[in-house]
Amino acid sequence: MKSFLIKSAIASSVVLSLAAFTRPVMAASFEVSIENAGVQNAQLSNLVDAHVDTFDAQAQGSNKTGFAWNDGTTNVGTYSNTLIENADQYGGAGGTGEYFDVDTNRSGNGQTVSTLKLTTPQDYFGLWWSAGDSSNVLTFLSQGKVVETMTTADVVNYIGKLSNKASYYSNPNSTFQGQDSGEPFAFINFYDVGGTFDTVQFSNVGGSGFESDNHTVGTYKSLPGSNVVTAAVPESSSVLGVFAIGFVGATSVLTRRFKKKSALQLS
Repeated sequence: MKSFLIKSAIASSVVLSLAAFTRPVMAASFEVSIENAGVQNAQLSNLVDAHVDTFDAQAQGSNKTGFAWNDGTTNVGTYSNTLIENADQYGGAGGTGEYFDVDTNRSGNGQTVSTLKLTTPQDYFGLWWSAGDSSNVLTFLSQGKVVETMTTADVVNYIGKLSNKASYYSNPNSTFQGQDSGEPFAFINFYDVGGTFDTVQFSNVGGSGFESDNHTVGTYKSLPGSNVVTAAVPESSSVLGVFAIGFVGATSVLTRRFKKKSALQLS
């Protein structure tokens, strides 16, 4: 059995913007689980009508118009304001192919947000969240209203509770084994309990990147039933959280800028 760390989100973390000061506490609606270290795919056996986007068929580079997510004859949704990169130390499941990114520097067009608009509302979304840093924010919306927000700071906090937390740091793929050891790599599952979402936003506030791959949607059969952790985030903590994440994020941005610049010079 795979081990999971699950959070029932009551006040779903902080947002890296002034909106966090006024954001209301939200009712518990999401459970979040993290797969074992090194796992880069969803457990499809627990999903009905699942679709996976590997991005390997997309052209590399930025595209403000974006592209459709088609799985055979099914139009799953549409991405807008996109950036696709070849596999490197920061992303690319399996160490090959291409991956999805949100990066102001690499895009060349000031990209800070990419959006996935789903054709049909879903209650499950999963992704391989690679090279996570504190500037990364994932937001779920339903009919224009935010239903859940998640930051890499949350992911780091979850992983920090695991006995094998060190296993999640550095790229796990043989091509880039051990590289980018200061950042977490994990496949994350998001379950909307009793509801659905129709939009997913990928935001990156800062000069680093928000790398991900193997985006997966579907209808889940059951929620993971072990190691459940309920963690309410007090409303008052949002203000402190903004400053804490901002400080960590600034440090991460400076580090990532140097690393990515070096990587580009070597290529």
